[in-house]
Amino acid sequence: MKFWHILLIVLVIIVLHLAAVWFFMRGSGTAAPAQSAGTEQRIAEAIAASRAAAGVKSTAAEEKTQAGAAPQAALQDQETRKFQSSPRVHTPYDYHFAVRGNIPEIPSSKNATSGILVDADSRIVLWAKNPDQPFPIASMTKVMTLFLAYEDIKAGKVTLDTPIRVTNAAAKIGGSQVWLDPRETFPLQELLMAVSLKSANDAAYLVAEYLGGGDASAFVSRMNRRARELGMTRTHFYNPHGLPGATRRTDNVSSPADMVTLAEYFMEHPLLMEWVSMRRATFRKPGTKGHLQLVNHNNLLPGGKYASPGVDGIKTGFIARAGYCVTVTCLRNGRRMIAMVTGFPTARERDLFLRKLLNWGYERADDPAAALKPAPQTQKKPAAKRPVQRRKTAR
Repeated sequence: MKFWHILLIVLVIIVLHLAAVWFFMRGSGTAAPAQSAGTEQRIAEAIAASRAAAGVKSTAAEEKTQAGAAPQAALQDQETRKFQSSPRVHTPYDYHFAVRGNIPEIPSSKNATSGILVDADSRIVLWAKNPDQPFPIASMTKVMTLFLAYEDIKAGKVTLDTPIRVTNAAAKIGGSQVWLDPRETFPLQELLMAVSLKSANDAAYLVAEYLGGGDASAFVSRMNRRARELGMTRTHFYNPHGLPGATRRTDNVSSPADMVTLAEYFMEHPLLMEWVSMRRATFRKPGTKGHLQLVNHNNLLPGGKYASPGVDGIKTGFIARAGYCVTVTCLRNGRRMIAMVTGFPTARERDLFLRKLLNWGYERADDPAAALKPAPQTQKKPAAKRPVQRRKTAR
């Protein structure tokens, strides 16, 4: 009898050990993901707390997303429609054939304090002027703001329909704006479109404040962290909209090469590209107080004052210390170009230069070394020898 008691005890011990090992293995397999998701969970909780404090309830669409429903149809193509489906995207750029500094064929290139033109498919840089130096980027800052907001949408933290109540802080942001009022509430998509077309500083701040869990500075910290993750080593943000800091030292800055890197990641989201390529959209319902017709600041788009074939994005900018600047994406005959410039004295000069730059780039894309060859010099024919006249001497 004792034998069976002992055997039973041994079996119980074995079962308990196996159960302990199973739970340990299970825990070790999930510990890393849980730890990596900690920051994201804290942000989500902060957003939820902010919404509860504002008295905003979840929409039916959000409740479905939180319950594990499939993502919205508008976002389903994000995993499949990558930028040009090219395996070379995000690989280093080749500067061997770049025209450095001013472009002889385009005299207005002297007005750019910095700039770059990249054939995104071949990874060849066609033109570069101070490509790795940081300069103020003004409202081009909003490319990162839009990018991060969209990443949150894809991650299921928010939806396009998420209602966001205007805060007093957002309503006080000046410059280009849509005149937000603290009594208003807007769906996230409407705010993002105001940022994309109108370059609305107040809308950009409100989005950053909301996604930062009620703290815009938390969102700005995330902007800088994401920039480092993307390899943007010459970029630093102090705010989510691009308005000038109190001094030059607190202006948002980036380099031409960094902005091209960000543009490539931005283009992987078709809905973002759809917004920045739109010429017009409405803000607030027609017939209501404050109804606006948003007009895209990018006049290089189709229908714009200085339209350039194939241009489909991304963002213009201006503050005094940055000059008129822009990050442009263009697709012609299946070839993708990305350009960025800063420092122009007027928007018109910037846009006319970009038109010439894109034309110049596409003309030499098939033979990028051609622009580096010295121009053929016309050989002068040797002057005909004049017959020597002999002086007659008296004999």
